[in-house]
Amino acid sequence: MVAKKVFVGLFGILLLLSIVPTTTATKESDLTLVILVSDNEADLTLAQKLGESMNLTIFITSWGVYDPNITAEIMSAAPDKVLIIGGPAAVPKDYEEDLSDMGIEWARIWGNDRYETNIKVLEYVLENYPEILDNVKIIIAHGRDIGALKKIKVEKAFPVYIDTNKTDNQTQILAMIKVTHIIIIKTPFSENATEMMEKRIRKEMKVNVTKEEANITAGMAWETIEIAENKILLAKELLENESVKVPAAERLILLAEKELENAKEAYDEGKYGKAYGQAIAAKAHAEAVIRMAGEKREIMLRTNQTLRIEIRIEKLERIMTKFEKIGLNMTEERTLLEELKDAFKEGDYERAEELINQLRDTIKEKFHTEKLIIREKWKEKGRNKHRPNKG
Repeated sequence: MVAKKVFVGLFGILLLLSIVPTTTATKESDLTLVILVSDNEADLTLAQKLGESMNLTIFITSWGVYDPNITAEIMSAAPDKVLIIGGPAAVPKDYEEDLSDMGIEWARIWGNDRYETNIKVLEYVLENYPEILDNVKIIIAHGRDIGALKKIKVEKAFPVYIDTNKTDNQTQILAMIKVTHIIIIKTPFSENATEMMEKRIRKEMKVNVTKEEANITAGMAWETIEIAENKILLAKELLENESVKVPAAERLILLAEKELENAKEAYDEGKYGKAYGQAIAAKAHAEAVIRMAGEKREIMLRTNQTLRIEIRIEKLERIMTKFEKIGLNMTEERTLLEELKDAFKEGDYERAEELINQLRDTIKEKFHTEKLIIREKWKEKGRNKHRPNKG
């Protein structure tokens, strides 16, 4: 479940969790790994496929938005290492800092866009868990074709994303993988890119190729419109925040809203293909605004000590609350937190910074001392979640 929340002047989003089936690892097999990824459809689908293959818990943050609740949730799973899938524009660097502060190892797997990130993840798997890709089935789809990406989710396969100018590296990675079967998912939105890729594969590779054509239905078009609308709402929420002003983004918001209006008009006229394409364009422009707001926020945090302290206090308090819920004694930490809040209210920021570091170190020590207990509580939570009700 994904729940939106406003916090410290920023629009946040609670996590969506996914726990999925298992495989064997060759390296890092002694570590408890989890994945952190944004709700970008391409990155998320890729992360889910990796999670299915490695039995990993997946934590999902809203694209381009930092939420301290996500850090608290990750800590409640007590991982040894976090695999971050996606670039800093998608999964903000704040999460890296949080994990480092708590002594949790992390690795970011990413490229300059969803296509490069896709390749980097496959390269990571080839290097660290090559058996996962032995005789694997590959599904090829346009990286922005939401309908095609949704179709990938129901298949037991790894995705390779393409665009009309994104086929060279994709062909190379396919040659490195022991592929037995390639499925190409085609919609009217992605027709040019998929046909171009199909010709390359048939010419350069000896592999079984299957094409699946998916029409853009009314349901697919409307779902994409809703996704675009939510992205625009998030972008506007960030812009309306007094501390995050991005003048150049106003034009993009207007453009996104116009595209969304066009999408709805086309939908009402039964032109679902046009509605689908306009909604995807609106979503892309809204995400550009979210990226701008994120960049502005990074600058603010470097210069606005008050905001920085507020966010750190909320993050530490969220972690403490999570630990209290599983039965850890946080009395010492609560005392420090109250002292910290008093110093902050009194404007003694130097003292507040000192207490933040002290509280962080105390929580970090407890986390590593009680890690096995915390992890077992997380596993028990997962078992209870999937246990049938009696009665």
